[in-house]
Amino acid sequence: MTIVYNSKTGHTRQYAEMLAAAEKMKVYSVQEAQQVLPEKEPVIFLGWLMAGHISGIDQAVRRWDVRCAVGVGMAPDGKDNLATMAKANFVPNAPLFYLQGGWAPKKVGWFQRRAVGMVTRATRKQLQAKKDRTRQEEAYLSMLIRGGSFVEYQNLKPIQDWLAANG
Repeated sequence: MTIVYNSKTGHTRQYAEMLAAAEKMKVYSVQEAQQVLPEKEPVIFLGWLMAGHISGIDQAVRRWDVRCAVGVGMAPDGKDNLATMAKANFVPNAPLFYLQGGWAPKKVGWFQRRAVGMVTRATRKQLQAKKDRTRQEEAYLSMLIRGGSFVEYQNLKPIQDWLAANG
């Protein structure tokens, strides 16, 4: 199996490269993979999330044999993330995974910064109003305001467990 990723600000690329190194797999960006991988090649696909949709997944499903799909988003890990992804992405016979990445406002255009600002406004206000924020909530609020990363190797464990059982 090969890892293929679509990254906007670098968080998805980081996860793809960490997983590839840990599992001794080849890793390609979508652009590279289109040049070197044959059609129907078995792949693990990682893509950044926009409104629950894994960027690039539709093209990946048409071109390769997507064995599992991973969405990388800003929100902390939770069951809501997987439910939203399941509704927004059709990946036949493949499990979905969610990883918290981060936010890099300087790496995106004005329109996307505005859109993310609008979508996260309620969450920011709720966290700012909370008097006894946990360390995780404080870090998440800081990331929403200034940018930041939650990419960590240990977040890959569910995907590695799936690979051990299905790889």
